Amino acid sequence: MTKKLFVKLAAMLMTLMMSAIVLAQQGYEPIRGMGVEAKPVNNSGICLACYNGSMNPVIDANLDNSVSMGNFASLISGNGISVKNNNSTYPAGYITGFNVDLGTSFITIDLLSSLRISTYKNGVLQETTTTSTLLSVPAFGGNKNRIFLHFKTSKEFNEVRLYQTNVLSVFSAMNVYYAFAFDPVKVPTDNNGICDDIIAGSGVDGNVSGSSSFLAPLSYVQNRERIGDGNKNSYGSIVLPIGLLGSYSVGVLDKNQIYPAGNRTGFVIEPDDQGKLLSAEFLKNITIETYLFGQLQDSKQLSDGGGLINIKVLGYGSGKQKVTLTTTKPFNEVRLKITQTLGFNLGKLNVYYAFEEPISCECDDKIQTNGSSVPGNLVTGSSWTSGPGFLGLIFAKMINPEAIVDNNPSNYATATIPAASLFSIFSSYATVSSNTTLPANTMAGFTVEKAANLIGVSVLENITVTLYNGNTTTDTFTSSGSLISGNFFTTNSNKFYVGGKATKPFNRIKITFNSGTSVRIPQNYYVYNAFASRDDDNDGVPNCFDQCPGGDDSIDNNGNGIPDCAEGCTVVNDKSPALDTDGDGIVDACDLDSDNDGIPDAVEDFDKNGKFQDDDAEGDILLTPVLGDSVPNYLDLDSDNDGILDLFESGIPGSVINQIDTDHNGIVDSNIPVGKNGIADILETSPDSGVLKYAVKNTDGDDKPDFLDVMSNGSDLDLYKIGKGNLDTLGGGFISTIDDRDRDGIQAVVDTDLVKRGAPNSPLSPYASLLKNTSGSAKITSASEITDTVSDVKIYPNPVKAGESLMVTTTEEGIYTLFSSEGKTIKSGKFSGRTSIDTSALPTGVYIITIETKSTVKSYKVIVK
Repeated sequence: MTKKLFVKLAAMLMTLMMSAIVLAQQGYEPIRGMGVEAKPVNNSGICLACYNGSMNPVIDANLDNSVSMGNFASLISGNGISVKNNNSTYPAGYITGFNVDLGTSFITIDLLSSLRISTYKNGVLQETTTTSTLLSVPAFGGNKNRIFLHFKTSKEFNEVRLYQTNVLSVFSAMNVYYAFAFDPVKVPTDNNGICDDIIAGSGVDGNVSGSSSFLAPLSYVQNRERIGDGNKNSYGSIVLPIGLLGSYSVGVLDKNQIYPAGNRTGFVIEPDDQGKLLSAEFLKNITIETYLFGQLQDSKQLSDGGGLINIKVLGYGSGKQKVTLTTTKPFNEVRLKITQTLGFNLGKLNVYYAFEEPISCECDDKIQTNGSSVPGNLVTGSSWTSGPGFLGLIFAKMINPEAIVDNNPSNYATATIPAASLFSIFSSYATVSSNTTLPANTMAGFTVEKAANLIGVSVLENITVTLYNGNTTTDTFTSSGSLISGNFFTTNSNKFYVGGKATKPFNRIKITFNSGTSVRIPQNYYVYNAFASRDDDNDGVPNCFDQCPGGDDSIDNNGNGIPDCAEGCTVVNDKSPALDTDGDGIVDACDLDSDNDGIPDAVEDFDKNGKFQDDDAEGDILLTPVLGDSVPNYLDLDSDNDGILDLFESGIPGSVINQIDTDHNGIVDSNIPVGKNGIADILETSPDSGVLKYAVKNTDGDDKPDFLDVMSNGSDLDLYKIGKGNLDTLGGGFISTIDDRDRDGIQAVVDTDLVKRGAPNSPLSPYASLLKNTSGSAKITSASEITDTVSDVKIYPNPVKAGESLMVTTTEEGIYTLFSSEGKTIKSGKFSGRTSIDTSALPTGVYIITIETKSTVKSYKVIVK
């Protein structure tokens, strides 16, 4: 990896790290877990009798579960599904919608026009989509065609509904997977500056869609999952039958990040019949489109009437081409749209991958007399460079050939060839030499512009590029051989690149323009410069872009722009490859402890299915219809919602936790080295070994470790052991009041910081306690000490007469909570020094008062007479 690339990547990671700590958020966030309801609806509202089956798969932790809309008692207009979040209200500006599939069908305009999304707040309708505001981004490869139905809101909401406006048979086949809601402003932006950055990997889905008149079977897209698989040499194929009219698009969507305006984006393609590639008709039928969360951003037809295209070297000797546009707006999805019109047949088109890159991605490969990495000069002489003609007559001639090798890339030579006749063939030519011999596999040629519009392949029929070693010919490239190959760019000029890939060493490049037998009028070409891009490891990537010399740059499984051979982490999973949740400089997909809670993600993948998003099981299915708090274990700092943070239930000794989590917020401090794997080195047998020194704690030896067990010792509920029994509203020993604004898995009722991840001075585990003494220094305290030692807190008088004040005296500030004997909260408040609690409204009986300070939590029995 070059130093320049390393600096770019370091800056990119730092940007991602800071945005992860402060702003970054995952897109397409599912609305799920405890307190979320999914119900069937019809024209009259909620209709529980309308649906045969459970709606819970829409709001559970498994994002691959779904409900079938075909299970409605009757498929009539107005049927649909509601998902309501009773825990929180989403602000205006959020994007919401549903992830659905149509089985073997795919999205068409007719289907979208029959669907509506509405938002509600506390049962009151807020807004409803129209045909133009309901946006679809098809997603997911494989056998099913899952799509995102988007809606950008302008009002607050806590409920979203999807329903049909008329009866379509396709609606009966619709499966609904989950509803989602997220803040588009907080989705991170990829700005890594990498050239030919493939859009692939985890979180990137392939898609297919068609126009209302185009209902071809899905089988006409072969191997579409290969378009986003991270392999630049694999491809999916679009096959359109002869006579089939309509539009068809394939594309990729990135759920994890957006791409900035001002970059190029597009696809690498290869036509089955390469002769079609430069035809004006073919170009008129290909369009590149970008979308941001379903909203069309940019659209560019490759031939917009002027035939404005540009070809640049991709890999001579192959038929691969790049088709691109330069974006004016940010995007997270790019589509290649094919429109098959009357009289035109596409046949078969191979689509390799989508990419994005800065517009500055050009190799410094021009052969110039100075100011270039490839020094050289013009070769003069009648056999190498033709002259300016004779007496101004229209013979083949080359005007100002020195411009080809000067250091101004905007200067050009003009090649003129006369009209052809049956008796004569004229040619114009120029030759450039390199000061050093260039090796085999170098891609070499010229930058040329046709004086008139570039229409069809005929413009290249009479161009030849020849390579020499001295006076000996080494390679010849013509339009019938390997001359036509490269990248397509939509530009405002008619420049294109011609040449080939050397099979032998060479030091001279010659371009020849022949009149041939088909040119009926004089022709002018502008020759701007010659180029020579070395590819020493012959992997199809020029040295200037090669990130792992000697390796295969075409494999980038995680799609981060760095080939697998040039980086340490190539894993693909359902964790984000863009977010760095714990801010340790390692993105979640490569981080073995994504939340820095001291418990490896592999351990937090409790069902051991290799998926991390579906491990979210807070609650009790007998008490809560749906499990989870919507934060999966690998990002959850309190995975069982028992009020004790995972770090304190991890099994790591208290003395070590004191060193690595000095503010006791449940997150390993940022100054603790984590090596390359994201696990604190101090916790491993050796740095980056991935093997922990400490076994994950399971106090009672049952089937759940402490961090997932609400009764860690097998007899007492953890929530009560830390004096938070008042938060047990359902009697199951877990916090079911879900309010988690900072998305750290710690609920607001026990979270001491609702903005940043973690909870400084959080309640501590009674099984590995780290209480502070009054001087603020940390010490290890046993469970018996928590129960029995409270020398600095006094509650009196006890018993107390109703109407008299109950006094609390302490040396610290704190919070008191008064409970009835049934556990119901009576009153609470803050105290400092000496505080009185009014008992005039209390009936006689037994009460429990909990005193909580920075150094201790203690409960007392109080009698009111």
